[in-house]
Amino acid sequence: MKITQDTQTYLECKKSALVGYIFSGMLIVGGVVAVILMLIQNATNWWVGLIALAIGIAVLLLNKSITLIADGNVRQIRITKKSLLGASDNSYSFNDIKDVMIEEDRDNERDSDGDRKEKITYVLIFNFNNGYQEAINLSSGSSNFSVGGINMSRFSKNNAVMRIGQRVAEVIGVPFHHKRLGDMNIGDVVSSV
Repeated sequence: MKITQDTQTYLECKKSALVGYIFSGMLIVGGVVAVILMLIQNATNWWVGLIALAIGIAVLLLNKSITLIADGNVRQIRITKKSLLGASDNSYSFNDIKDVMIEEDRDNERDSDGDRKEKITYVLIFNFNNGYQEAINLSSGSSNFSVGGINMSRFSKNNAVMRIGQRVAEVIGVPFHHKRLGDMNIGDVVSSV
């Protein structure tokens, strides 16, 4: 997700679906080509191409673009989600929002060489006065985030995501919180040594 417009009372953030469409297109084309080539050669593993084709179609259908607009002039936040399966457009009054939170989930896994590999997921959560929550997954397949038109590397991703959450909370006029999940405990430290 990137900030596309930012003023004192107006914030617009967008998460493009372009990377997902390109990835699904490559899987679909690759899957079709693989099935055709395997059938021409009378190979028995044509099903591999069929699996790639099915995954490509699933990614294509589930891929979403998201637009988040916090407008202080009308005191509303608007969240628009679009995909090939449908669209949703929800507006919420600033008065209904209790706080804004970024939930950061760190998942430490081991790769095939036994090295620790960290996957970080960021979710922007709006907590409402009535207990309802609206969540937007800020993580994408891309390792780059953009803030103010400046692309951030994966090392700056945490700061870029926090900036989005802080700016949304500032425009709305509610507190901002950062919640980390999956931090390493002492057992993880000992076992990694």
